[in-house]
Amino acid sequence: MKRARRSLLVVAALMLLALPVLAACGGGGGGGNEGNGGDQAAGNKITVTAQNMSFDQTEINLKKGQTYTIELVNNDSVQHDLVAEQLGLEIGLTDPGKSTSIEFTPQQTGDFEFICTVPGHSATMKGTIHVTE
Repeated sequence: MKRARRSLLVVAALMLLALPVLAACGGGGGGGNEGNGGDQAAGNKITVTAQNMSFDQTEINLKKGQTYTIELVNNDSVQHDLVAEQLGLEIGLTDPGKSTSIEFTPQQTGDFEFICTVPGHSATMKGTIHVTE
């Protein structure tokens, strides 16, 4: 009887120790990738890939005052950039097969268009950055 009680206490103690680990791995469904670029990657890194004259992310969700690393990966055969002029975000021309990263902290809320400013590209290379409080 004592042995069964002791085993039960050991199992209960192990479960209590495992709770913080399980909670950290749980993920409450917030953000997620869902093709929207939200706060999805490790930390606050957002990766946008340019390929076939389009961006893989057309919706990006950011929080005002929070710092992000935004990376443009160019998997296309021509140069691309990523600019949200009203937001003050600019990732310069990136050569084919290369990537460019910047640190960016949005200072205003709202919805802001981002495009590739290379002539003719913005018709298919555009999206929206949503900045909330």
